[in-house]
Amino acid sequence: MDLTKEQKEIVKAVGKYKNIKINAFAGTGKTTTLRYVAKEYKDRKILYLAFNSAIKNEASSSFPNNTYVKTTHGLAYSAIKKYTNIDLNTLRNYRAIDISNEFEIPYEKALSALKIFENFCNNTQDKISEEDTEHKTAKKMFEHMLIGVLKPTHSFYLKYYYLLISKEQIPQYQYDIIMLDEAQDTNEVTLGIFNCLNSKIKIYVGDRHQQIYSFRGSKNALDKISCDKQLYLSQSFRFNETIANYANILLRNFKNEQVDIKSYKNSTEIKSFGYISRTNAQLICIISNRIEQRKPFVTIRNPEEIFSLSIEIYYLLNNEHDQIRKNPFLKSFKDEEELADYAKQTDDFELRTALKVVKEYQERIFEFKEIAIKFYKAWQNRKSNNFEKRLEEILFLTTAHTAKGLEWDSVIVADDFPNFADLIIDMGYTTLQQYQKELKKLSNQELVDEFNLFYVALTRAKSKLVKDSENFHYLMSPKLEQLINKKISDINEEFEKNDEKIVFSKMDSEELQQIKENKNIENKKARKSGLKWKLEDKIKLKSLFKKNLNINIIASKLERTPSAILGELLKSEIINKEEQNTLYRLLKNNQKASKSVLNQT
Repeated sequence: MDLTKEQKEIVKAVGKYKNIKINAFAGTGKTTTLRYVAKEYKDRKILYLAFNSAIKNEASSSFPNNTYVKTTHGLAYSAIKKYTNIDLNTLRNYRAIDISNEFEIPYEKALSALKIFENFCNNTQDKISEEDTEHKTAKKMFEHMLIGVLKPTHSFYLKYYYLLISKEQIPQYQYDIIMLDEAQDTNEVTLGIFNCLNSKIKIYVGDRHQQIYSFRGSKNALDKISCDKQLYLSQSFRFNETIANYANILLRNFKNEQVDIKSYKNSTEIKSFGYISRTNAQLICIISNRIEQRKPFVTIRNPEEIFSLSIEIYYLLNNEHDQIRKNPFLKSFKDEEELADYAKQTDDFELRTALKVVKEYQERIFEFKEIAIKFYKAWQNRKSNNFEKRLEEILFLTTAHTAKGLEWDSVIVADDFPNFADLIIDMGYTTLQQYQKELKKLSNQELVDEFNLFYVALTRAKSKLVKDSENFHYLMSPKLEQLINKKISDINEEFEKNDEKIVFSKMDSEELQQIKENKNIENKKARKSGLKWKLEDKIKLKSLFKKNLNINIIASKLERTPSAILGELLKSEIINKEEQNTLYRLLKNNQKASKSVLNQT
């Protein structure tokens, strides 16, 4: 394969500069470029730091022999095992309930202590100095892990490795070149480790718009590091111009990006299908549908991980505490009400959605898991069982967090992503312009990550996007700014009398839907005006439009505005932009606007 001009510039830069930063958009061949660097400088000793084990395993077989492929956690784990007495054989993830029980403090203080502990482990500070209960507890947690009273966490041993390596208390190797991949999701302690490693040349590569782990303390090294040379990879080898256009509209309007992604790929072949959701709960809903329709599916993550929490919540609700093994914190709750109250108090979104799944599907989740495991194993052994021949029947299921690095010809972007307008409201802004102006100063990166997650999801598609998410209404509109500002204004108007602050982006969708419906009725609007489209409504819309009903009649039947009907018809690709404009003009002139009219024009 011939290198692009951008890739050639990067390979040459390695011979000239000591610190190089590469901004690489989705699908632009960053790993391929780093592999060419390794081949070009085959006489150098190179360390490639992969973001996770999956990327490490793939890279290990494709990089040349002069390159050592590891994860930062892998480096830390090996060093702590070799040079200390810390027992890393059993690692834990702690929740507020665990810390509350261990140190006999209330949930709220335990939750704060956990956040302080994680923040300490993710930054480069030497100690926790404040003396309130929460900080003292966080300090005790770290100390107890050092002496073996508490089982260690992944973030603990990574921080301990940084403390040792930064003070030169353990030996390390000398490299000629070190490459840090996925630098946008690097937290301060990982960046600190990278900066402490011995190397003549350091390369930071990533896509700042794919930062999606702020909740784990990632700080985006690409925006923090100083470098001798900054370069871009902006030509996508993955997707076509249509998908690149959606990505550019998203990044330009919600991330203030000035550089466009370019695409020269024109393939329309559709042989693989992906489904990307925001939550595991939505995946389980799709698993239920696929089983009912007797259609094959494969989860990207092991089903054991997807169903673990939901199944053990089922055990809790059915008083089978002895069956709870992987999530021992659940044993601290006596019933559903206590668990739900805890999830609300600690804003544990994962717990809330898992509880919702259990209440909806009950014991059927065991059936879902069993079938999901069969398909998952069948795909792992696809060459021996011929399952790979059924590729065009299979729907691959994943959340956006797990989708990074993956691609399919056709991708469905699910409808459980937060509405962009809700995110802007939650950040405290009343217009898109205000948000854009303050973007660099924003402290709530977790909400900005939601835009990044949507970018990750839509850029997994190579040829076709199935636009289930309502956010595509914004990305497809020539009046994006006007549309989103109107949405923000409507929501603020509907809820201005409500004294309780509502966090729209984290609220249960059905609960929020009901509140908005009630407000619409109060304000004498169409009951579903401005609300998310459910699957059954989309099916009804398609059916009613095919029956040649007037748009006004369809709007009345679906309890929405005519503009919303036209918007959804366009987003669902039932009509094109020209047809949408034709129907809009007819409606404006009080003429009949229906499918048959389009056939006559």
